[in-house]
Amino acid sequence: MKLFAVFLILLYGEYADGKETVVLPCRYSGAIPEVNPSVIWSRNDLNPQTIHLRGEKDDDLRGQNQDFVGRTSMKSDALDSGDFSLTLSKPRFSDHGIYTCSISDDREKLKLTDVQLEVKEQQEEVTVQEGEESAVLPCKTTAHLEEDDTVEWTRSEPEFMILHVYQNGSNKAKEQDQFSFDRTRMNKEKVKHGDLSLTLINPKERDSGVYICTIYRKSDIIRQKVILRFVKGQWCRYTSQG
Repeated sequence: MKLFAVFLILLYGEYADGKETVVLPCRYSGAIPEVNPSVIWSRNDLNPQTIHLRGEKDDDLRGQNQDFVGRTSMKSDALDSGDFSLTLSKPRFSDHGIYTCSISDDREKLKLTDVQLEVKEQQEEVTVQEGEESAVLPCKTTAHLEEDDTVEWTRSEPEFMILHVYQNGSNKAKEQDQFSFDRTRMNKEKVKHGDLSLTLINPKERDSGVYICTIYRKSDIIRQKVILRFVKGQWCRYTSQG
């Protein structure tokens, strides 16, 4: 394969964990190999390294890294249009890294672009006033929750503990830490519609900290962070940070 053009660009993007899709850009205006051309997206810190391979007529995902199965796509006319961009659905924290876009003819590989992807977590902040009967820690998803999916609420700071586990349409109290035993609630009807918020009964100053809502699906994990702040004798307000 003759190398008519070589260009290396480091692109950087930040995206929220759990969002629907992110596009990793790669465009090529050089000559396309005449024999067995393919576009390869890879990450050299993974094993296997291949994220997506697009051949002359179709995708070849036999060597795809299992963490990306069902989450990547490229335009069907990529090799004709020169638009080699990769669409990655439902980005996760583990998708952090540098992605390399290359073109190959089975004998030689030409690196075109490096794209650095930074996945940011979704974050909410809740302030609860002393004396309030409960505090609601928000967590929502647009995807339908299947029966065998699991929702786990944990406290990550100042110390780790399991607050609440919801699975198979029911709450699993036995998984709870004694710190939160009988003080947490998830509304089953709201869960059906994607509202996985946790109600914390009788919040105290010691409840201040960082909470994580984790949704475990068959091929996906979504995390959302909630910061709970407890104030004494002050006006309570709720803010959201994306």
